[in-house]
Amino acid sequence: MSRHLLAGLLLATPLAFATSPEQTFLDTLTAQTLLPRYATLNTQSRQLAASLQQLCQRQDGASLTAAREQWRQGYRSWMAVAPLNWGPSAELRSQRVIAFKPTRVALVEQAVSDDLGRSQESYDEAGAAAKGFTAIEYLLFEQQKPLTDPKRCQWLQRTGQEIADHTPTLLKNWQDFAANVGRSGQDGALYAKPAQALEEVVNLTLAGVNEMHKELSRLPQQKPELVTAQRSGDGKALVKAQFALLQTVLTGPDGQSGIAALLAAKGQPAQAKALADATRAVAPALDKLPDNLARVGNSGREKPAVQALEKLLAQIEGPLAHTLDITLSFNESDGD
Repeated sequence: MSRHLLAGLLLATPLAFATSPEQTFLDTLTAQTLLPRYATLNTQSRQLAASLQQLCQRQDGASLTAAREQWRQGYRSWMAVAPLNWGPSAELRSQRVIAFKPTRVALVEQAVSDDLGRSQESYDEAGAAAKGFTAIEYLLFEQQKPLTDPKRCQWLQRTGQEIADHTPTLLKNWQDFAANVGRSGQDGALYAKPAQALEEVVNLTLAGVNEMHKELSRLPQQKPELVTAQRSGDGKALVKAQFALLQTVLTGPDGQSGIAALLAAKGQPAQAKALADATRAVAPALDKLPDNLARVGNSGREKPAVQALEKLLAQIEGPLAHTLDITLSFNESDGD
């Protein structure tokens, strides 16, 4: 082999393995944003289960306060990943298993009455609508019936433990998923091209923004029992946790990266700025909401957030999708 040919091959080799902007975005999203959040969810879930066990053992005010706070931390950590129902989260049906909403109070009460928490086998007989974070919220915050009833505490503990049992597998599967997303185009990769994974992320992000828009726009007419976290009064905090992930996907944690950076890399700095501006406008609008979303009523306090989300949807469905050549698909947030 001639020296000139060898030099040419050496120069060409890095280009063959060059990472595209799309792949860099995906690697950053999975490794630096999603994996740490799933690790936090796993930790918070274990702590919630332990807190619920302690509450049922001690039955005192301090334990109840601690359990309520741990529920808040646990559910917020779930909402911090929930908008992207992607990969293992979809495969394991995590939304249904640990975060079904709204809880069906009648089903929770029936499960307690039937003492279905007495064993794992009987617990499994009940449906998802009587379980998960929202069922725990009902039992911790409704307080119409005392937790000194052993059946209520058994159900509470079983539900907390189910969440704690689910999240380690969810985290492990996400670690594997993230590693394979970073191998686009290689043997065993989940996606033939980074653009395929990017299209899925964009569609999920659009679905997440759309879901928030629908939820907030319905608040004035919504029945209180259907409003997110109306018993705990933690609705605004949960919605903000939900949007924080969407914001990171769109503009990165620094406001200068994420999908907006891909638009800039495609030679569309004006579109990148418009997306960043529309994304940035949502957070202060969410701050105008009451802590308990059930208190919006006819106050109009939801309108700034609804309008900001409408503008963000227009950016995603229009310039963003066009520039990145994204095919927008029907998603579960479209329609009832």
